[in-house]
Amino acid sequence: MLANFCSILKLVFSTLMLVMLLAACSGGGNRVPTKYYLINPVESGALDFTLDKPLAIEIIDVHIPQYLERFHIATRIGVNRLKFSEANQWGENLRKNLMRTLSRNLSRLLSTQDIGTPLNRSSSLPDYRVQLYIEQFELDVDHKVRLAVRWQISATDTPEPLAIHHLEMVGSAIEANDYDQMVTSMRQLYGELSRMIAESILSEVNK
Repeated sequence: MLANFCSILKLVFSTLMLVMLLAACSGGGNRVPTKYYLINPVESGALDFTLDKPLAIEIIDVHIPQYLERFHIATRIGVNRLKFSEANQWGENLRKNLMRTLSRNLSRLLSTQDIGTPLNRSSSLPDYRVQLYIEQFELDVDHKVRLAVRWQISATDTPEPLAIHHLEMVGSAIEANDYDQMVTSMRQLYGELSRMIAESILSEVNK
């Protein structure tokens, strides 16, 4: 009788293990793979200007809100609420990504290779320094990407900023949960911002 009880117990245990194994395999098969994104430089030509020598530019820093420092992509789902996506993440720290992209955008727009950043120092003494403060950069509740930003430009021989600019930009409407489209809109807005920063630098050169 004891032998029969042990046999039944083994059968029940084996059945439970099989059920758990099948459940694990089923769950793993339905798992949505994580997508990783970057905000890449835009393909743009140089601005129309003439200088005796290429400019040397230093990007002092790109400041972003702390909630954007996470790898999970943030979107707004209410006036005071955020959602972070598990399945859609940044491929690297967003601040570093934006700094590198701004550097490459300015390099193309201003026709210069001499762009220094905290990630890539330049040995040149910069003609102008740029500091960027991003206050908002995500999909808003109206399904449009919003970029609220200010930046300041200073010269090497001037302790005070030469100019401080404020700007808010809005992209086109995005379909629900379309992260590819959302990141494309962010890239376009950031490219437009880079052009405005380049133009503000040239306006200081021409003063």
